[in-house]
Amino acid sequence: MKKSIFISTILFAGSLLTGCSSEKHVVNNSSSKVSSAAKYYSYLTKGHSNKINLHLKYKGFKLASTPIEYRGTWYRANPYDKKATKLVIANHTINGAATYHQVDPNLKLDRHSEKQNKEYAGNAIAINVDNNLLKTRSFFDTVGLVYKTGQFKGHPCLFISYGTNPKAINGAVFKDKGIALKY
Repeated sequence: MKKSIFISTILFAGSLLTGCSSEKHVVNNSSSKVSSAAKYYSYLTKGHSNKINLHLKYKGFKLASTPIEYRGTWYRANPYDKKATKLVIANHTINGAATYHQVDPNLKLDRHSEKQNKEYAGNAIAINVDNNLLKTRSFFDTVGLVYKTGQFKGHPCLFISYGTNPKAINGAVFKDKGIALKY
């Protein structure tokens, strides 16, 4: 489940608007992955996701709080219809996944380990705040999503990047649903 959430999150980011990129940033488009991301994201927003258990303990990880400036309901325009899709960031969750911070720097996770896959199963992601960037990833992945607060034409937004280059902007989400639909 964690892998599918992470993969769908990456695909979701690829389907976001690219209008928020600046000249300093590289814009990547992933049009072939958009439809599957939109389907899975739609599935999550209709209440089909697993219940969040904030009391789960994972060896080497501790429950983490998301920074206040990232919290709230954010919207992105769906390129296939005239509706906006939500991204909800709360105190201990991002889009329905509990947030954890790695506290054991020596912990090495192996995605091929059946034992570790069972031990770290659940609707959870690892987060890290570094240089005003909120970095998120699945427990077993080395690459994840990076969120950065910013402004686009005077409107607050979160710039989103994925992959190995956090300076590459792949899209943005807005606090206002109308603004998301406009841009």
